[in-house]
Amino acid sequence: MAASEAARCSKCHVRIDPLGFALESFDPIGRRRDKDLANRPIDSRASLADGAKFDGLPGLRDYLLNVRGDAVLRQFCRKLLGYALGRGVQLSDELLLTEMQQQLKKNEYRFSAAVETIVRSRQFREIRGKDSQFAEAE
Repeated sequence: MAASEAARCSKCHVRIDPLGFALESFDPIGRRRDKDLANRPIDSRASLADGAKFDGLPGLRDYLLNVRGDAVLRQFCRKLLGYALGRGVQLSDELLLTEMQQQLKKNEYRFSAAVETIVRSRQFREIRGKDSQFAEAE
């Protein structure tokens, strides 16, 4: 039985498998291919749970940009902010996340706009490291 057929696994596989199918024309190290390991033609068509259908990397790219663009941008900002702060994103970071998204849109999605927004934020300027309590005691 394939993992996607097992009841406990299928809920996630329904969401992630189509993204993988869209990338089937690439081998495990990213080389372009026309046939799979069994010498069958590659089928990179995909259908998502929301009804969206696309074919291959160009179709996936268009879907992510045009249909899910705001969600992708938000997740990018969440991950970048969490990395920059060295902690998980919190409810108190919501305004900063919104500002990051606005600055990216305003500045043609330049990475530097997101980084500058983070660096100028109170959250970033007031980061306390693991050793800060010991440094203050000295």
